[in-house]
Amino acid sequence: MDGVDAFMGLTLTGFMFCGCVLLAGLIALAVYLVKRSVDQVKESEILVNQLLQSVPPDKQSLFFMQYNTTKKNPTLAVILALFLGGIGIHKFYLDSIGIGLLYLIFCWTTIPQWIAVYDAFVIAGQVGKYNQQKAMGIASMLR
Repeated sequence: MDGVDAFMGLTLTGFMFCGCVLLAGLIALAVYLVKRSVDQVKESEILVNQLLQSVPPDKQSLFFMQYNTTKKNPTLAVILALFLGGIGIHKFYLDSIGIGLLYLIFCWTTIPQWIAVYDAFVIAGQVGKYNQQKAMGIASMLR
């Protein structure tokens, strides 16, 4: 019995160690992706400022109010993709309801979880494109 107890203790310790290493890796990945998303935000803000110049001066404050209510945060999108991506929350956040439902329906297969890890790498760019489309739509409406 002592050998079995010792083996179980080692196995439990090994699982705890692997879990800690996996968690540390996931946190490091999240930090890296968040830093990348900050760079995407800067690039997106440059385009928004260029669009702002095309809007008449009297409507620029209206542009900013509408844009700030519709724009999405890439950092939040990365975090959602990493931690809740298996059920498609990051897709719902970007208004992709159909794809989000597919993630939710197939979450039991763990395939959406693996796809969400990939999504975490590319979602900052997707959020930038989403924000740019919204800014262009608002700017064209106000011209």
